[in-house]
Amino acid sequence: MWLNQSFLDFCYHLSAIIVDRVGRKLSFIIMLTLVCIFLLPLVFHQSAVLTTGLLFGARMCSMGSITVAYIYGPEIYPTSMRTTGTGIASSTGRIGGMICPLVAVGLVTGCHQTNVIILFEVVIVLSAICAFLFPVETKGQELSDTIGVSKSKEVLVVGD
Repeated sequence: MWLNQSFLDFCYHLSAIIVDRVGRKLSFIIMLTLVCIFLLPLVFHQSAVLTTGLLFGARMCSMGSITVAYIYGPEIYPTSMRTTGTGIASSTGRIGGMICPLVAVGLVTGCHQTNVIILFEVVIVLSAICAFLFPVETKGQELSDTIGVSKSKEVLVVGD
């Protein structure tokens, strides 16, 4: 129990340091990329020690990416929408967290470990691409209180 809590604390502190130095968007993409790098060798059979080390690294970076998402997500939304946007994102993540083990265990039980790793890699790469397409970097910016619609471009403009 103590070791697990120390691990979580380490991930949270490391994520916070990286977020402040690099920025939210880039650190999120970096963490997701590191998860892919740690998982990729597991497509092929590895020794137990190497598998444990790679899974440890992947878990550490995935915990870091979740932490960055919880920092970055609320900063994207203006105050009037912040709790709703963050709540919906959190709910979606929790539903995915419930479905993921069912799919993974089902595939591993059916001797499809390679397919599980490839599925995880695809989902993580798609997540990194989505993060890359986020239009806003919130590092060093004040949180927005209002939203407005630009008449000339007809796009949502977030700002004061």
